Amino acid sequence: MKVSPQQNKPAKEKRTGHVLLWALPLGIVIVTFLCYHYSIHNEFTNWDDTRLVPQNIFIKSFSAANLKKMLFYDITGDYHFPLTMISYAINYHFSGITPQSYYVTNIVIHLMDCCLMFFLALKLFDAIEKQGYFSLQNSKFKIQNYKIWLAFFCTLAYAIHPMHVESVSWISDRKDVLYAFFYFAGMIVYIHYLEVKTGKYKWLFLVFVCFILSLLSKPIAGVFPFSLLALDFLLKRDLRDSIQKILWEKVPFITVFVLSAALTYFSAKASGAVQEHQVYNLFQRFLFASYGFYMYVVKAFIPYPQSAYYPYPEFTNASGGLPVLFYFSPLIALLVAGIPLYLSWRSGKNDFRIVFFGVSFYFFNMVMVSQIIGSGPNIMADRYSYVSYFGVFFPLAYFIYKVILKGELFRIITVVFVSVYMLLFAFLCYERTLVWHNSETLWTDVIKQYPHRIIKAYNNLGNYYFEHRNLDKAYDNYKEAIDLQTGDPQVYCNMGSLLGAKKEYKLSLAYYAEAIKIDSNDPNNYLDRAITYSAMGQYDLAVKDYSHSFHINPNSEILMRNIAFTYLNAHQFDSSINYYNKAIEINPANPGYYHYRGVAEFDKGDAKNAMDDFVHNLQIAPHDSECMFYISIAYNRAGDFKSAYKYAELAQSAQYDVPAEYIKLLKARLNIP
Repeated sequence: MKVSPQQNKPAKEKRTGHVLLWALPLGIVIVTFLCYHYSIHNEFTNWDDTRLVPQNIFIKSFSAANLKKMLFYDITGDYHFPLTMISYAINYHFSGITPQSYYVTNIVIHLMDCCLMFFLALKLFDAIEKQGYFSLQNSKFKIQNYKIWLAFFCTLAYAIHPMHVESVSWISDRKDVLYAFFYFAGMIVYIHYLEVKTGKYKWLFLVFVCFILSLLSKPIAGVFPFSLLALDFLLKRDLRDSIQKILWEKVPFITVFVLSAALTYFSAKASGAVQEHQVYNLFQRFLFASYGFYMYVVKAFIPYPQSAYYPYPEFTNASGGLPVLFYFSPLIALLVAGIPLYLSWRSGKNDFRIVFFGVSFYFFNMVMVSQIIGSGPNIMADRYSYVSYFGVFFPLAYFIYKVILKGELFRIITVVFVSVYMLLFAFLCYERTLVWHNSETLWTDVIKQYPHRIIKAYNNLGNYYFEHRNLDKAYDNYKEAIDLQTGDPQVYCNMGSLLGAKKEYKLSLAYYAEAIKIDSNDPNNYLDRAITYSAMGQYDLAVKDYSHSFHINPNSEILMRNIAFTYLNAHQFDSSINYYNKAIEINPANPGYYHYRGVAEFDKGDAKNAMDDFVHNLQIAPHDSECMFYISIAYNRAGDFKSAYKYAELAQSAQYDVPAEYIKLLKARLNIP
């Protein structure tokens, strides 16, 4: 029997749909990876990365003690995100502190987030079609597999949006991409829970599990139950189920949210994050929150200019007046939310539900990072848009579909406009990844956006130059930070360290004194001054400051390393060995600790243990030429001149400056011409 073209059309559309269902997400993954691929070559930045990874002693082994710390304690001084910490520990287990693996992990999680968003959007479009929002089958304008294409647009706009670069290309913001994964997964499972007829509560339990995992990745996920309520309204549950039932099933979620919010608030307050901006009163913080509410919406469509750091506005007068725009911010925010709601209400109840879902989802996921509480030093941060922008792009995709329905000309114009917009997003996204390459590019960009405004930018850029021994540029940036009338003791401490490195000790000690005057409980002030005292040869004063620092922070790897080295220089070998033992307990993978413990043992006269440490050092760092030379000296002292000569030659081949007289002596003892 011959099949007519009309009869064959549904089967053809179905096959096309299956291809698109996998081809379009794959296309999103490829395009997104191309936009982010440069990040793989990035370095650790000195904005939290070094604190959370290289200097984080708890991620360096999966011991029971470390797991307990990561799971149950706030080990960052910020707030509790144990799953994120464990993800860092997994990275460290396989690649140590090689930054590439951390960036690859961030990108992979982001790609998984995008895939989840694609299927979340698709599932939502299916669900709202069942609720009578639209149906192309009954329209005069036919597009095959339109829901898949709408999900594609919604996800692509999200995947390559330049505002999300901060979350992906900054190792320290792993928590955003990770919590979003469980957040979106929970929303997908919740929609499935609403659709199934039997075994419903096992699916609701799975939603709760996703919520907990998201919360353990970042506390901001606590607003998840309110996103579920927004979904309930979108899917018209209020017309089918009782309000009491809808609310009762959210009770466990909201209870966890309240407990988590309280814990996070008090943890942040204890660390000083909440108190950091007490200079602003409640009304001013309300103005800031209103400003952020509409500016994130503006940046959803015009993501330029961007900055890693958006400072609070400067007062316009001595009485504390703000720029005029901020006083209009509540009205602007109200209009940004109110006008779409009003127009959609006029358009029809379904359109209103779509817009109300988007506005409420966006609001709930922004409210926890609004500056009413004063949660950080920035009035805004790109990373806060990571989940909330789903509330912008999903309704936008729906209304783009409605525009397309108006006719062929509208379809062509819309497709061209959206395509150009996506190309612009892709370009800006890639360009933004270059900014996050390292600390120099990051803070230089911030200073370019806000010259002579941000103390942290100048301080951290100075730290970068200091680390790379560009002392003049480091001095200029520290001086700029101090000229901005900082009350930050870290800036004075850094200037003290810099001047100590330049052997300007009198000035150096004056800056340390100022840092300690501002904050006498910061262990780094004493630690850095001790390093300077050690360089001056004043070991007694250095040890005194080390002891003070140790009393405040007894688990600092940097402290152990420096105090051990000071004792080594002071020829107090037993004390040096003791502190190198402690440093090795914290970080057994650092070859330098075995090297210098071996030096202390060697100078003490313990040749056997020294040799064991030198050999262990070479196993970890086989190109350590200084260690090779020390092994040669140890063999020479033990009378094994053949081995001594072998390691002297190896050290020389590895570019160590082995004294010619020493080589000559060994050759004479071995009768080598």
